[in-house]
Amino acid sequence: MKTVGVIGLGSVGWAVIHGISRFYHCVGYDIVGDYDWDAVLAADIIFICVSTPISANGELDCGNVSEVLNRLDSVKYNGCVVIKSTVSIGFMEKMKKKFPGLRLIYMPEFLREKSSFTWFAEPDRIVLSGERDDINEVLSFFSWVKGAKTLIMNYRSAELGKLAHNAFIATKVSFTNEIEKICQQFEVNPIDVMSIIWADRRVMSTDHLTPGLGPYEGKCVPKDTHELICVADNPILLEAVEAVNKNVPPYPSKFPESKIIVIIPTNNRPEKLKRALKSVESQTRLPDKVIIVSEESDSSIKVIHDFLSDLGKKLNIDHITNIKTKNLSGAVNTALDYFSLLNIDLDNTYIAFLDDDDWWDRQYLQNNIKYALETNSDWTISGLIRHDESYPQGETQPIPDVIFAETFFITNPNIQGSNLFLRLSELVAIGGFDENLPSTTDRDVCIRLLDRGTKYAILRNHLVHHDAFLRVDRLSYPGSERKKQGICNFYSKYSARMNPEQKEKFTERAKKLFAIEVLTDV
Repeated sequence: MKTVGVIGLGSVGWAVIHGISRFYHCVGYDIVGDYDWDAVLAADIIFICVSTPISANGELDCGNVSEVLNRLDSVKYNGCVVIKSTVSIGFMEKMKKKFPGLRLIYMPEFLREKSSFTWFAEPDRIVLSGERDDINEVLSFFSWVKGAKTLIMNYRSAELGKLAHNAFIATKVSFTNEIEKICQQFEVNPIDVMSIIWADRRVMSTDHLTPGLGPYEGKCVPKDTHELICVADNPILLEAVEAVNKNVPPYPSKFPESKIIVIIPTNNRPEKLKRALKSVESQTRLPDKVIIVSEESDSSIKVIHDFLSDLGKKLNIDHITNIKTKNLSGAVNTALDYFSLLNIDLDNTYIAFLDDDDWWDRQYLQNNIKYALETNSDWTISGLIRHDESYPQGETQPIPDVIFAETFFITNPNIQGSNLFLRLSELVAIGGFDENLPSTTDRDVCIRLLDRGTKYAILRNHLVHHDAFLRVDRLSYPGSERKKQGICNFYSKYSARMNPEQKEKFTERAKKLFAIEVLTDV
């Protein structure tokens, strides 16, 4: 299988990985230093998705793209280099002259910022510029795209087309805001007025033409529109578009922002907990609250409190003691009881679980909440990176395309506590965690969620680092009493739903992985 490299792990980069990893192996690298640069260099093709912010003079700063190209040129990378970052007009021609050894393709991305994952997977168009042979090779990686127009042109047309696209969005928004202002002047319903425009066969969509939008905002539309204003001669219309936008007050959101609460059960592993909490602190979308649940017998309480005092400036942390069964399930259910004191909107709150010995990529919370809202899902599942004696630096685990309750009778398709991102009302509806299970809790929760019909979505981003080094304090330590009791209780709970083949596979797995004999009726 060919490998795709992605440099720049923001909203575009992770969307590229989500869409393409269904068909090709993907490796990523972020310019802040996350992940393995050498792994990206070994890829058959590289997509550059780094940011190009507004510079001091108001134009796009393409320095991040230039720096990446310089690094690729210095190692004589010979695969296609596909730039998806928005760049200024003429930039690609300059880079082609500066780096003649690189096979440069400009392929601008046209994502809706709030729906980047789903829009990349189902694009309206594919725009490419560069050498024809290189374009054909790039297109071979998109044979899975159905129904999108393929537009091939020179570098400058593609560069200007990307900017013009976002400027057109800005124009529609400002036009709508201007009409709404005139409607207010004459005491006219703006929806009535705009509905006349929507009815025209030449108007393909009401997006950006609906009153109540507020000013155009986001990472791309404002800066790309301003870039055109800066480089164009006398851009009368676009200057007016920007002037209108500056005088539109922000509109209050019609819907309350979804909340995220992180639950971290812990028991006497302060150094592991510190690592887990540091990954929470580094999130690009910080949680609204972090609940740490420790056991009363935890001897590391003082260490935890000293550490939390430093994190408290950035994270809203509550530390509580498990008052239920002395296991992981009891700790989680203690947190659920605690929520009743906090007056939480169950339907608008998502729970992210983090085992105290695991840690997250800094985009974990942001990507999961974004994908949950994009897909209107109650439950999102992202990928695991397993760290153990064989792969201390981590090995990505397969991400399932679909999941069924019956699958969990036999095995676990790489869904664990730390990549369980779930609407709180769904967890409450299934009664929380089963305190009769000191282990195998993740499989049990997944079965009960699927039995309930909870809507899930698979996010094809590997964002969770799972510490699987062999230690006696791990729940899955072979032969441990907790693991044995959890597996046997799980079997007792679900064996009536298993067929003979599933029972056989269940017992074989328990013996092979955990050195546990399960007595069955087979």
